[in-house]
Amino acid sequence: MERFDIIIIGAGISGLSLAHYCGRSGMKTAVLEKTGRPGGALCSHRTEGFWFELGAHTCYNSYSALIGIIEEAGIRDRMIGREKVSFKMLVDNEVKSIPSQLRFHELFASAPRIFSLKKEGRSMESYYGRIVGMGNFDRVFAPAFNAVISQDARDFPAEMLFKKRRRRKDIMKKFTFDGGLQTITDSIAAEENIRFIAGADISSVAYDGKVFSVSSANAADYESEALAVAAPAFEAARLLQGPFPDVAAKLGTIRTEAVESMGVMVRKDAVTLPPFAGLIPVKDKFFSIVSRDTVRHPTFRGFTFHFKPDVMDRDAKLRKISAVLKTPLQALEGIAEKKNFIPSLRVGHGSIVGDIDRLLQGKPLFLAGNYFDGVAMEDCVSRSLSEFQRLKKG
Repeated sequence: MERFDIIIIGAGISGLSLAHYCGRSGMKTAVLEKTGRPGGALCSHRTEGFWFELGAHTCYNSYSALIGIIEEAGIRDRMIGREKVSFKMLVDNEVKSIPSQLRFHELFASAPRIFSLKKEGRSMESYYGRIVGMGNFDRVFAPAFNAVISQDARDFPAEMLFKKRRRRKDIMKKFTFDGGLQTITDSIAAEENIRFIAGADISSVAYDGKVFSVSSANAADYESEALAVAAPAFEAARLLQGPFPDVAAKLGTIRTEAVESMGVMVRKDAVTLPPFAGLIPVKDKFFSIVSRDTVRHPTFRGFTFHFKPDVMDRDAKLRKISAVLKTPLQALEGIAEKKNFIPSLRVGHGSIVGDIDRLLQGKPLFLAGNYFDGVAMEDCVSRSLSEFQRLKKG
């Protein structure tokens, strides 16, 4: 049985950022990942010298904790800027500008409420609906928010999106990497003191009061004095229901939504749509289309459709992509698919997080992920940093 200082289950940005902090402090760190690659929602599909994103797609210079890791990992020189192309609406399969869909008289009448209305304790609908007007919210803003978090955003807590953060003025405002965002997690997984173990489908976790024992479906077993779980809440609840049933019960109250992403690349001469950063559909079977047009390529364009779960099979998705792009099926190349899991949070979620953190106090158990402080990459890294600081204090 292999022994480590800490075992981290999950190799998304949450698990790997925690591994980065642990490895740099000298801890012998294992990162166990069910799939064959690091990254989680940072998934850059690479083929024929081209890449497109199947999950997260943009970093910002307000992500100070993430930028700190990028600098410590020595990959800042691989950053590249994103070209300034706009987001558009997709209405009845036709591309429209966002302003063309707004009712400005309603917007001007409602906008002054932004100075008095507080986000805390409000849903996206109850906050933004009052600021922009419910007609504008239903027509434009709700679909846009749905696109951001790939789910129905009406009941999502307003304070957990679009946070104000200090910007690093020495860093470009929006950026990615020459090999896509997975460059970040690939680099961390290869760092000193980190053992990345792919294909580790964890079957059980045990704790005897001193040592954690982690068993995987392939009969490999690992031990450590500290354990971190950086997996979706439902998966963390499953793993911890034996050794920490009180923590597992709280995690089980957090809802999670799946999003089925399918990406394609198309030769530039086969697509007549003008360049765009993304398309926001109104009443369709997908939440958004994210384009690679922000990083131009001489031959290809890339498009990722984030489909609603369990609505369309693979062939139906491809037909939908072909219809929206107005290009024949045979023009779709480099097809790739990925299922991601996004927390579906509700107003009052902070009290659940507070209960979980109280239950964790004094335990060598650490939890990271996108269901604590928000779904942005920076929120994930900030949570991992705070858990690392708790680890070192203990």
